[in-house]
Order: sequence, then structure tokens, then C-alpha cells
Amino acid sequence: MSKFKAEVKKGQRFEFGKNWQSFLSTLTDERIRIAETSIKEMLRIDNLNGRTVLDIGSGSGLFSLAARNLGARIHSFDYDPASVACTRELRSRYFSDDLNWIIEEGSVLDKEFLQSLGSFDIVYSWGVLHHTGNMWSAIENAPSLVKKNGALFMAIYPSHFKMRTSVH
Repeated sequence: MSKFKAEVKKGQRFEFGKNWQSFLSTLTDERIRIAETSIKEMLRIDNLNGRTVLDIGSGSGLFSLAARNLGARIHSFDYDPASVACTRELRSRYFSDDLNWIIEEGSVLDKEFLQSLGSFDIVYSWGVLHHTGNMWSAIENAPSLVKKNGALFMAIYPSHFKMRTSVH
């Protein structure tokens, strides 16, 4: 049994990939355009030509697809194998055999895995890090993947956010 499946069985993880598989059947060109617009507005840019983007917790793969449509080189990963399959499905539909879109299974909590990725102009993780089982470690790990003068975009749902203070 995989580590992910064991964590699901213990109630430590939820299989989001099953939801994303259903979502893919409702994905439209309009939804893709909305995702592209949100990226452009968030970054205040017209395109991502020449930029590298890391999608932590790629889920359905929609953000990765939108960023690739805007010209970025994408590296997507998710811990849930079904989510990885969804992201691969979108790449297959829209960018078959694209060498500028890498997709793999991995965890933002696995420092060795993260070190193997390198650094990116833009690191994106929307609604993901609080689902890892160790939100604060995930939040601490994500910035290490951003290139100097790069951007980190992440969202944590308020119901999962509890303030923590630390002294260094």
C-alpha cells in the first residue's frame, strides 16, 4: 500500500483527485480563459513567456494549463496520484508530449524531493498547503523554491489558519 493510500485509510488525507476527475468532465474553454485572466491580473502581466512556474498541489491541472497557455515552462506536482493523473490528462489534451510541462508525484513536505526541483520564477500553491497534515512545514518549505526576485502565490483557507509565533 502506498504512503498516500495508508494516510487516506487512517483519515489523515482526503482523496481530492477523485473530485478533480469529475471536474475535468465539466472543464470548458471559458473556465480556462478565466484561469488565464486570474494569473494575468494576479501577476500584472500579459504573458509568462520565458518564465518558469512551479504548481505545488496541481489538483486538476487547470492552473498549470493556464500558465502553459500563457507561455510558461511548468513543473506540476501533487501528492495525490489521482490528481497527478488529472494534471497529466490536461497536458495530454492540450499539450501532448510537451517537454515544457513536467508533471510528477511528490510532497511539499519532502525536502529531498523539493531540493531536486531547483528554483522557479513563480511558485503557486492555492488552497493546498493546509491539507498536507503539516501546514506550517509546508508554508516554510515553499519559499525555498522561488528564484531571487521571483514570486510566491499561495492561499490558505481561513478555517485552517491559526496564528503561530516563533522566535528565531
